[in-house]
Amino acid sequence: MSEKYVQTLERSLDVLEVLAHAEEPLGVTEIGSRVSLHKSTVHRILQTLCHRGYVERKSDSERYQLGIKIIELGIRFFNDLEIRKVAAPALSDLVKVLDEVVHLVLPDDGEIVYIDRAESSQVVSMHSKVGRRAPMHCTAVGKAILSTLPEEEVRHILELKGMTRYTPNTITDPEILLTGLEEIRFSKISVEREENEIGIICLGTPIFDYSGRAIGAISVSGPASRIDEKGIEWIGEELKKSGELISAKLGFGFYQK
Repeated sequence: MSEKYVQTLERSLDVLEVLAHAEEPLGVTEIGSRVSLHKSTVHRILQTLCHRGYVERKSDSERYQLGIKIIELGIRFFNDLEIRKVAAPALSDLVKVLDEVVHLVLPDDGEIVYIDRAESSQVVSMHSKVGRRAPMHCTAVGKAILSTLPEEEVRHILELKGMTRYTPNTITDPEILLTGLEEIRFSKISVEREENEIGIICLGTPIFDYSGRAIGAISVSGPASRIDEKGIEWIGEELKKSGELISAKLGFGFYQK
């Protein structure tokens, strides 16, 4: 390992990341196998993390999960994100107009991370939750961001992350996706028809900062029948107007006089 990294801290972070991605609390042996560490090492790391509140042990077992301190840090991080603060009013207004779920995401390591969600008055069951990661190739927000990148960078992301098929509608051919991205690059609106979840249509548009770089995206999602009934074109234009407003507040030149 390079001298610029602290091995014990690296191992502790590996343990935290394993717990963060686990669907349920894990035992020491399970954690050790996933991070390739001996049980005794994992146990010492867990004891320290528990002492600091970053991990907690289930009271009725020897299984561990993330602690309240992680949530505290996460909330502080989200509250400090400028884009989240700037976008919040626009997301709220967009929900009032469309009455569908609206998301704000940021790109990270070839994926997108949901950092905010504005609920509609209608109950909709979707995979997306604040803090959750998702692929780029089959989400409207992901494709909106990809459309702003050079082709070689897009190909690198697709090669690195793959193009997993989640539904029969998921695009798994890079050439087909790249063709679609050209259209999105022109219109600034991406449409994902049941590519990530059956029964859900999602539209996305990129968010730009003062330098012209796409630093995130927003989306509108809802049941396919209702989105089609309201009109893809109308929803897309309302979404794009909100995206342009957020971008302008971040310094991009859409509304500069």
